[in-house]
Amino acid sequence: MAAEKYFSTDVLLDILQRLPPSSRRRARLVCQHWRNIVDDRTTEMQSRGKPLIWDTCSAEAYLVSNLSEPWKATCKGMADPANYFRGGTQMVGTCNGLLCLCSNKEPGGAVTVVNPATRQKLPVPPLRPKGLVVERHVWPEWDKAYSFGYHPITGQYKVVHVPCSFDGVVYEFDRVHVLTLGEAAWREVPVIPGGAKCNLNAGIISVDGATHWFTGGHSPTVISVDLRSERITSTRPLSAALPAGRDRYHLTEVHGRLGFDVCDGSVTTEVWVLDNETWTCRYTFRRQDIPRPHFAYGEYVLTRESSSFYGHQRKATLVPLGGTVGHVGRAKGTLVAKMKGECYCYRTFVYVKTTEPLNCFT
Repeated sequence: MAAEKYFSTDVLLDILQRLPPSSRRRARLVCQHWRNIVDDRTTEMQSRGKPLIWDTCSAEAYLVSNLSEPWKATCKGMADPANYFRGGTQMVGTCNGLLCLCSNKEPGGAVTVVNPATRQKLPVPPLRPKGLVVERHVWPEWDKAYSFGYHPITGQYKVVHVPCSFDGVVYEFDRVHVLTLGEAAWREVPVIPGGAKCNLNAGIISVDGATHWFTGGHSPTVISVDLRSERITSTRPLSAALPAGRDRYHLTEVHGRLGFDVCDGSVTTEVWVLDNETWTCRYTFRRQDIPRPHFAYGEYVLTRESSSFYGHQRKATLVPLGGTVGHVGRAKGTLVAKMKGECYCYRTFVYVKTTEPLNCFT
């Protein structure tokens, strides 16, 4: 019998609001009635993800609260949760309001998950394989090999480490390693035949219950690991979307789907999105650079010129091409963040404030 016949909507809402945010997200899957209550009448689900700009040089975070207003009113520094933003620390990723950080000063990287809203933090058991030797005066960017994801059905958060190699490191990571938040040990995941070594420069993205990365070489492939089954697969070939010789490409997330951007080396950047196992070009940017790894936020897209970030409302500034592609021309949009330093110092993520407790994982 339907749940609404046992409880009134207000009573069911009161029960759902007493659950932790992760449990509410899973409760959305019970039925359409529960989904509507969680989506329409709980604060977190109504909140849209906001751009979080991470300064990789100073290890500081900035939050853009509104993509349609001038930057002095919207771009504010984020308070340092539990005094964890410090030199040598980089942002791995964000998920449901939790930040995954990695200290590159520790061999293999020291990963910590932080909730800025509650000021709680949870250290992740270190991944330090036997035989890992780092040459003196070498500081590998360990954070680039990690990703942080969430599976909506299991409700589990997982940290993924991909197969890769680092300059100055006498060790090659040739396995996928996965750790479920709250567990004490990493698990090895068998790789597919032919290998799955990650091109770290192209980034790693966790979206819709899976973690994805590009392989290296002249014919790159997107490798994916399902965060529920922990099985590895490869996606449909990229020959049409990624012609031979193009090496300026990066993974991204576009409205909850896997995507990647590719630059032709001159003035055009295309963004391709995987939809029903088919790659489709969704955006074309002319003389506009986009921040990475995230540029799409609800009804807005973010572009960048040097260290300045601009918000563009999709309906107002994107011109449809062939019914599926949005074209962003030279128009700068609204200046929403004006940072200092070089443009390569900044990475962009998605942040939603949450009361998700971390002590339940200890």
